[in-house]
Amino acid sequence: MIFIAFLLGFIGYLPVGNINLTVVQLSVNDKHQRVWLFILFAAFMEFLYCFFCLRGLERLLREPALILVLDWAGVAIFLALGIFSIFQKVNTNADQQFSSGIKRGVLIAIFNPLQIPFWLVWGIYVMDKGWVQKEIFSMAVFSLLCSIGTIAVLWLYAYTGKKLVARLNLNAVLLNRMIGGLLIMLAFLQTAKLLFG
Repeated sequence: MIFIAFLLGFIGYLPVGNINLTVVQLSVNDKHQRVWLFILFAAFMEFLYCFFCLRGLERLLREPALILVLDWAGVAIFLALGIFSIFQKVNTNADQQFSSGIKRGVLIAIFNPLQIPFWLVWGIYVMDKGWVQKEIFSMAVFSLLCSIGTIAVLWLYAYTGKKLVARLNLNAVLLNRMIGGLLIMLAFLQTAKLLFG
């Protein structure tokens, strides 16, 4: 169970997405302590998503209207954050730029509709295999191990992302547009999934 939980937390954030791109963007500004605070916050949110999806798995499966509301809320948030990122003026003040990036990252970590389907699918699988029991302690330990996997992959993005950005010489405007484009693309993909199933 330990390896499976860690692996799920790791692979959940391995594909390039909102949160790991935010970590890359924040790591460029050399604010190590605050980048780590963001990584820990994202891992905490992962713990909550994992735990509450596992805990409420049966109920969530019986409440498709709730999942639908959360999915549409995620579309709206992704679209708004994407548009904001594309048109955001690049501030020469690094602290203000960092603050803006971390606010966006926090919103993405809190309102991440992709996590609910992810944990519904994997929750059913790990419970069916007996890797997670229906007791709260078992779910909490599994969720904690997933969070550790999340910390590991986000640290990897922070470490390698800074080197990649420096090597590619990406500027803040291009990075904001890349993040904004990805957010808008995810909003459209989520919309297509909701409309066409």
